[in-house]
Amino acid sequence: MKTQLKYIGKNISLQVLTDTVKEKGLNRQNTLVLNPQDYNTVVLEQTQMFEEVQPIPLTVNGVLIEKDDNKDIPYGIIGIT
Repeated sequence: MKTQLKYIGKNISLQVLTDTVKEKGLNRQNTLVLNPQDYNTVVLEQTQMFEEVQPIPLTVNGVLIEKDDNKDIPYGIIGIT
């Protein structure tokens, strides 16, 4: 499946991911793909929010969040598959 890119232009956060899922009407068949730096930021934010490490895989409203280990997704951009 081809990856669609969404430019955010600001720091990616759990709220930005939640808004993107709602705005794009994404569901469990979709995946959000993040640059490793953005992914680590979201993991840290989630850890601070819940005061514990959340289980992997991470999800937002049932949509899987994956780290782009190939670094094809630029910083500040969300890949949507």
